[in-house]
Amino acid sequence: MPYALAHSRSLSDGSTINYGGGSSQINLTTHGSDWYWAVCAAMATATIVFMGLAAAKPREHRIFHYITAGITMVASIAYFSMASNIGWAPIAVEFHRGGQERGDNRQIYYVRYIDW
Repeated sequence: MPYALAHSRSLSDGSTINYGGGSSQINLTTHGSDWYWAVCAAMATATIVFMGLAAAKPREHRIFHYITAGITMVASIAYFSMASNIGWAPIAVEFHRGGQERGDNRQIYYVRYIDW
């Protein structure tokens, strides 16, 4: 898979982006990508805050803040991947809404389930 195809920005104009195992016609929009970037920033900020709060606690109580910071850091990486339009696979559409034929495949982010 060429590097440029994995990182191409998909638009809602019906363009098809290619993926190593197939292609997708229903893709992430620019507004959706903006939302993912905002959540990525919020999770990264929360990670820094939790690490700062850990410094104010006694050593035996810091582990709880470290675990929480680890969870928010993994979530930040997952949202970064989704905002960058990587970590997805094409999935066949089962139902077409209201007779709209936008495409046969949609973009599903498997990186979201890695985050869980």
